[in-house]
Amino acid sequence: MNTFNEIIKLVKASERTVILTGAGISTESGLPDFRSNNGFWTKNKPIQFNEFLLSEEKQRLSWERNIELHSLLKNIKPNIGHAFVERIIRLQENNFLITQNIDGLHQKSGISKNKIIEIHGNAIEAACLECEAKQNILDFHDAIKSEIPIPKCSVCGGVVKVATISFGQPMNEIDMMHASKIVKESDLMIVMGSSLKVLPAGKLPNLAMQSGSRLIILNREKTRYDSSADIVINDELHNICSKLIEEL
Repeated sequence: MNTFNEIIKLVKASERTVILTGAGISTESGLPDFRSNNGFWTKNKPIQFNEFLLSEEKQRLSWERNIELHSLLKNIKPNIGHAFVERIIRLQENNFLITQNIDGLHQKSGISKNKIIEIHGNAIEAACLECEAKQNILDFHDAIKSEIPIPKCSVCGGVVKVATISFGQPMNEIDMMHASKIVKESDLMIVMGSSLKVLPAGKLPNLAMQSGSRLIILNREKTRYDSSADIVINDELHNICSKLIEEL
């Protein structure tokens, strides 16, 4: 049995598959990797969470960057990797997706929001930092473009921010507890397009293996879990997924 057939066999036999996706799945749609050598953070100094809280100038800069990201995302569509993930999530009611990505491409591919944990948040939404109420992100874009004061939360008057986890901002504990629970209960974990260097997501494969789950890693570069995984393919995701999706 070849490696691709083995993966399909494991996926079809699994009753609880959890998929973890990273930047590598989105770069194949044309979205630059924020952390790569030529990524966004090499050209734009990250705004620390405390800086955002204390400075309206930093808040305006953060919103300007979000406007730029939105204009980029308008022209970016899900690729065959996203389609492969969507197909697996659809196979079993208990299958679930955890993603490090903030671009919303998995939702665009057809996966229901209640089947996804976005552990780094979502760049196409806005939320109050005080009461967590969702806000209309376009109101904040309009304020920046019109050079008027940034609106406050419509519910409590608090500071509103793009609904992503910024540098220095605590992770969402509820999301991380939920992700850990799902991983522990899985019988198969598939990592796609993640270097597994960024924590705490990088620890999830170890948690899966400790719980008795099988581990498949599909990533262009090698990861620190390759030697422990059941199956590893180091290649471009579109090459891998174009072969796998035909069998699902």
